[in-house]
Amino acid sequence: MRFSQFGTFFVFTSLITNIVSDVFEAGLISSECSGMLHIYEDSEDHQFTTSVQSLGAGIRTRRVVMEGCGCYILYQGPRRTGRAYFVTRPGQHVIILGRIKSVYKMECNNTRTAG
Repeated sequence: MRFSQFGTFFVFTSLITNIVSDVFEAGLISSECSGMLHIYEDSEDHQFTTSVQSLGAGIRTRRVVMEGCGCYILYQGPRRTGRAYFVTRPGQHVIILGRIKSVYKMECNNTRTAG
């Protein structure tokens, strides 16, 4: 790498570092995620932003959509029982649990150790 390329790389890296630190200091990117999980049962949209330990008879679904950020764990049974499905990225997810009987919103760094 020639000096001019190195200098350009250094200036670019410094600029990016300053922009990112300014964004976090100004609070433009919140460290707390806010998002919503949609669980679709036929034409009904069940929306979740918090944990629910028991959904009674459950929600029969194959499709969930997460908007925004956050992490959720969906369980076949109430109170974290049965098979689980981790929702760790936004967008549509096709799941094969059959019925979802509990939903837990988790901190994203804790999803792999939950249960």
